[in-house]
Amino acid sequence: MNKTLNTFGIVALCIAGPLSAQDAAADAVEAAIEAADAAANQTSPPDVQIQLPAEELVYSPKPELIEFSSLQMMPGDYPPEAWVADEEGSVYYSLAVDAEGGVTDCTILESSGSELLDAKTCEIALERAQFRPATDRDGSRIAGEHRDHQVWSKREPEFPGTATINVEYTLTAMGKATDCEVIEVSGEISRGMRRTMEEEPCPGINRPAQAPFRDENGHPVDKRVNVAIVVVVSDLEE
Repeated sequence: MNKTLNTFGIVALCIAGPLSAQDAAADAVEAAIEAADAAANQTSPPDVQIQLPAEELVYSPKPELIEFSSLQMMPGDYPPEAWVADEEGSVYYSLAVDAEGGVTDCTILESSGSELLDAKTCEIALERAQFRPATDRDGSRIAGEHRDHQVWSKREPEFPGTATINVEYTLTAMGKATDCEVIEVSGEISRGMRRTMEEEPCPGINRPAQAPFRDENGHPVDKRVNVAIVVVVSDLEE
């Protein structure tokens, strides 16, 4: 309605004014009419359809181990006969996992070279392993396979039996261990502990500076340190 009234006002102005003004007004009227027609014919923009992605299906082609530690053999799991015979090696194996996540079978893919270690590997896997079952593309639970391996390597206590270690060194005011002297290393000591003694016979001898000793006034001072370790291993009384 307002556009129509404005048009009529411009027409009236054209009639009342001089000829040149009338021509200009006529052009303005024509432009106003065209603008009004364009506004009337303008259509609203089409609705935008947003396509949301479909919910992704749960798909897991392989069973998922719930606790990785369940397939890590403990040192105490070592078969006694294999221990005495110094048998070591790596076992590669496959576990059949049903649609409920239970282990139903164990197959040795590559032997350790010891039947005892191979058998123990499967025994523990069948007893301890728990899985989230595999699923198909529809999200349904299905049976699957899990492959893994176990390294069997003998480990001993640091002191398998009674032993004595006695060393002496100087800890300087700058916190450095120097002048290391091995006084005694005897008894039953593991291979690992002997390697440690070879690399670092005295505490801190091959390490960065440590906290030094201090006098009553807080000044760092040199000190001679003697470390004596006596280990006694005995059977428990029944």
